[in-house]
Amino acid sequence: MAKLNMEHVAFCLLTCPTLKDAADKAGVSDKTLYRMRQDAEFKTVMQTVKNSIFQEAMGKAQAYSLEALEVLKTIMQDIHATDSSRVSAAKTLLELGMAVYESEEILARLDTLERRLNKDDER
Repeated sequence: MAKLNMEHVAFCLLTCPTLKDAADKAGVSDKTLYRMRQDAEFKTVMQTVKNSIFQEAMGKAQAYSLEALEVLKTIMQDIHATDSSRVSAAKTLLELGMAVYESEEILARLDTLERRLNKDDER
């Protein structure tokens, strides 16, 4: 089976709600789809397509992140919004801030470890 066709079948599997729908959309039988799902090469193609879809989704999420933060900030500061809405928005902003801080901290530590390892390798 051609790689392009495998990618199309993988895309259908990842985006259709049921295996039957995926088989129909991909133009293959249920049996063929079942057989393909057992194939090691197809599993690799599935992972590649899944990663591609995820990267595209994350790119879109990043594109909207500033707008989303502004919405949360607006709700948090809106004295006419319900208390629970304001608390939820504030909590979300705090959680996002902590997640970014923790990610930066982990990356900094990883960078330090990599530099140490590289210095050890040079000796």
